[in-house]
Amino acid sequence: MDWTDILIISISAFISGFFGVLVSIWYNRNNEIKRAKLDLLQQLVGNRHDVRGEKFTEALNQIFVVFSNSKDVLASLKAFHEVAISSTRNEAIMNQKLLDLFKAMYKDLKLNIEPLDDTFFLQAFNVKTYD
Repeated sequence: MDWTDILIISISAFISGFFGVLVSIWYNRNNEIKRAKLDLLQQLVGNRHDVRGEKFTEALNQIFVVFSNSKDVLASLKAFHEVAISSTRNEAIMNQKLLDLFKAMYKDLKLNIEPLDDTFFLQAFNVKTYD
């Protein structure tokens, strides 16, 4: 084995390691973004029983940052915001815009909502009320 073979092996090992690190960084970054989106969606859906509450509002206010790379989610958020701040807000339209927002977030995360109907998203579970 001469110096050129050692040099080629060394360069190949360096390039291989370098690309491995780049792939790892890319993969971890994408996983972190997806995890943040999923956590936010869980907070939003988990607190839908109190849409005027602090936790639901806090989650809404984070959407435009966490989903900043999703045009559909941002468009749905903007439409919901316009209805929510309107002085003549209509509850039915507001519910539809909120539903559109939920669906856009689910679509962005590639989550299947097929077996669920629209009322499932708008009417939260509260087993205390079933007594």
